[in-house]
Amino acid sequence: MTQADIAKEGAAAQNCLLGGNMRTTSLIMLSGLFVQVAHADEIRHTTFPNVMLGTWAETAEQCAAKDKTNIVIEPAKYRDGGGDCTVRWIVETAGSDGINYAVHSQCVSASLPEKTQTKDIIVRPLGPDRAAMGRSFEDLKTYQRCP
Repeated sequence: MTQADIAKEGAAAQNCLLGGNMRTTSLIMLSGLFVQVAHADEIRHTTFPNVMLGTWAETAEQCAAKDKTNIVIEPAKYRDGGGDCTVRWIVETAGSDGINYAVHSQCVSASLPEKTQTKDIIVRPLGPDRAAMGRSFEDLKTYQRCP
């Protein structure tokens, strides 16, 4: 192979790489657009939506008895039988059954006030006065708003 042949192959390889770089750059830019579109379905909040505020119980009897298992939701915190929780953030997403709220919070235990833990719950409104709530989609329980 002569010096001229090596130079030609080098130039051809460089052109190929440059073309490949442009394709790679284009693909990276396009994938960035797709990532933005995917995240556009998530809305981040620091407080609960007004429609979720209030006291929630599994039954009307628990509402009347002011049962400890009732969940009291305020704009930036909630309380359940386990203790008081301060909302750190809430991610709203659209699901096949409607809107889901993934609530990430810092909680203080009712029985051991010095003990704190991070807690995640899911809240899915089911109508104006009904909602499903739980630690995961598998353990959602239906609640009703207390008067």
